[in-house]
Amino acid sequence: MTTEQQKKPLTHCLRIHHKWYDVTGFNHPGGPVMLSLGKGRDATGLFESHHPFTSRVKLDKLLAKYETDEPCRLLDMDDQGDEFVWPDFESKNSSEHGAPISDFGRDVIEQVRDYFQKEADRRGVSFLAATKATPGRWLELAFLALLFLITVPFFIQGQYWTLFATPLTYWILGVNLFHDGSHFALSQNWMVNAAATYTGWYFSSALEWMHQHVIGHHIYTNIPRKDPDLYHNNQMERHTNTLKWKPLHQHQAYTWVPIWAIGTFAMSYLKPLQMFLTGRYNRSVAIMELDRTRIILHFTGRIFVFFMCHVWPFLLFPLGKAILFATIPAAFVSMSFMLSSQVNHLSHENVDRYSSDYYEHQVITSHTFGHKSYFTFLFTGGLNYQAEHHLFPCVNHCHHKNLHDIVVSVSKRHNIDYHYSPSLWVAFKKYIYHMDELSVKPTTQKKEQ
Repeated sequence: MTTEQQKKPLTHCLRIHHKWYDVTGFNHPGGPVMLSLGKGRDATGLFESHHPFTSRVKLDKLLAKYETDEPCRLLDMDDQGDEFVWPDFESKNSSEHGAPISDFGRDVIEQVRDYFQKEADRRGVSFLAATKATPGRWLELAFLALLFLITVPFFIQGQYWTLFATPLTYWILGVNLFHDGSHFALSQNWMVNAAATYTGWYFSSALEWMHQHVIGHHIYTNIPRKDPDLYHNNQMERHTNTLKWKPLHQHQAYTWVPIWAIGTFAMSYLKPLQMFLTGRYNRSVAIMELDRTRIILHFTGRIFVFFMCHVWPFLLFPLGKAILFATIPAAFVSMSFMLSSQVNHLSHENVDRYSSDYYEHQVITSHTFGHKSYFTFLFTGGLNYQAEHHLFPCVNHCHHKNLHDIVVSVSKRHNIDYHYSPSLWVAFKKYIYHMDELSVKPTTQKKEQ
């Protein structure tokens, strides 16, 4: 290798707290998928949010092994990681002080750690195992899978009742598997988590989801130019005051209905094209570097999914019936996805809010609802516990009901706004109010970000 080649900036390294790490050869417990998310990026938020309970001494010793002085570069030069302040008064190398986080972050992590330590002791499992899906949760998922599989033969036969039964059972199974898998919260085995992300074939590919949700939205929730969820359908929908008002926005309190019906279709087939053509997901998240084989496999998978979801009915049924089976299940899943996800952050109380404290920011931009409703929990895959999930993404959703009171109590003690609605219906009405509020042309237009 020539000296010129040796000095070429690397993009397979990741940056944490302004230091570069070359993790080539590191066998991460979360698997290669986890490492790939941070390569060529400022991975500080990803790193801190996915290691809240890990010994800081252990983490620092491990990082020191992979720190590099080789020239490295970011995939996106705007990705400087300066959205959040990680307190300097706490030493990262101190076993006494631990992670460089705020008092609120430390308080909520310590209380949640105590909860899981008691759970681990009670169940006779490791601490890490206690944070993942419980045996009861696995039984629940198995039952949901059985319900879905029962409908499939009748769906293929073209029985009309399955136009709703099959997508309903698929959605409830998929959202409870796919989302936790993408956050490495389902199992300690990274391959189980990775496999689970491929159960979301009706609403997103795993690759797009990792860019949109795990890298972009989850760390930089509702931050302009950083959270891609603020820019879905921005010609027709305006979700932040920092987005320039356009004439079609005046109708968004009503046009959300058809948009919701085709939302996951766009995510599954149009967003991949946009991402690879522009190099970004929704102008917010730079696409990771992929070799040609991976790109070919990705689009081959998209074609296969399109055939399995939308083409096969035309091979078996008359035209009219084929259209129904090719569109209604997809629209049903899309509406379910949008209902479960849009109300979580898009409300008057959550939009255009910001805190430089990473942990406070996750709470004030999140909207929890339906705490006491098992149906809401099951239907949304636990997305109704949004603040809890954003604080602890690697914790399985089956635990969030028990973390709810802890997060509410600690937030109150630190004077942090915790946004809650008693039901999905109330949360939905807040979303409609938000859509109506931002549909009005502002008298003074803020500079678009």
